[in-house]
Amino acid sequence: MTLSILKRDTQRRMWGVLTMLLTMILATGLTGCNDNIIYDDQSECYSGVKVKFIYDYHLEPGANAFPANVDCVTVFVFDTDGNYITHFSETSAELRSDQYRMELPLEIGNYELIAYGGVTCEKPTFNFSPGWLAAGQKDGRKHDILVELPVNGDGVSKNKLHDLEERTGGLFYGTIPLEITEDDWNVPGNMREVILPMIKDTNNIRVVLQQISYPNTLDYNDFDFKIIDDNFILDGTNLPAAATKADTEKSYEPYAYENVKMGYMEAGANNGDPAEYDENREVTVAAAEFSTSRLLVQNIPTARLVVTSKTMHDNDGNDKVLIDLPLIMYLKATRSFGTNWIKDDQEYLDRRSDWTMFFFLQRNEWVKTKIVVNDWTVRINDINL
Repeated sequence: MTLSILKRDTQRRMWGVLTMLLTMILATGLTGCNDNIIYDDQSECYSGVKVKFIYDYHLEPGANAFPANVDCVTVFVFDTDGNYITHFSETSAELRSDQYRMELPLEIGNYELIAYGGVTCEKPTFNFSPGWLAAGQKDGRKHDILVELPVNGDGVSKNKLHDLEERTGGLFYGTIPLEITEDDWNVPGNMREVILPMIKDTNNIRVVLQQISYPNTLDYNDFDFKIIDDNFILDGTNLPAAATKADTEKSYEPYAYENVKMGYMEAGANNGDPAEYDENREVTVAAAEFSTSRLLVQNIPTARLVVTSKTMHDNDGNDKVLIDLPLIMYLKATRSFGTNWIKDDQEYLDRRSDWTMFFFLQRNEWVKTKIVVNDWTVRINDINL
């Protein structure tokens, strides 16, 4: 009797151990995502990555300005042949945190990501071409993406592309290749992080006119300001879409004007030196401010700044053109030795997004010797008009 009881007790203990081991194995199989055990429930397991957006492509590299500048972002996913697969968008206030990461639950494979910041906000000024955010889109391709800046019936844009108060409307762009491997099968919260760098496509250009002859007073109402460029439509590679004649006739008009009392800016500063400034000698200058799309070196032949006088006329009785110059040529000419770390002129144009161009008039005629762009003086005889 005693021996039989001992056998039954030993069997119960062994069965208990086996039951515990089986339970652990089943639990591992049901919850693990990186082992070789076959399991039926994969609801808590998916492949993919989490994306951190970085905007440090400016003149202070290392500082991530994405949270401070972007209120909405959309990521398009394409296969290696450029076929559209899906897209993900975020418009919440979470974007304003440097801790924000966008999770992309993608299957194993190779992809290309193209991200746009500022287009899916509540009040965007750039818009995707029709259909790109339509539900169930299946036939789109990377080269079909067009991001458009609307113009009025006269082909003119007066849009303010970025508003520091409303924090909406600026355009940012970024793209990376992406490979999802078997190692990227994870439970939520442990996804691999990838970096998606962004560049800013919008530019703020302030044009200032100063009279150097007496009286030192100008009124912006006496002038027409215009920027001509064919960068109103950008494609999926962040370059201007194939331009038509109508595209090349589009122009920007200022979104803001003002007459400003300020100290006197000396027109005769030495080339490469900051312009001399006399705060004790007051003048009134006329200023106009533009917001434009991406500035490109390839558009040197077509991008122009034009200022005409409403009070002066040419021999045909038309408003007299005071300034007509190749805008990109002058802006890139301000690249200094202090920016030698920048690879080329296009990178310089992409990293700098705020520009001030200072022109000097004498008896309402432009003094065609030199202009001041930001803090640098550019000689006219160094640039072909």
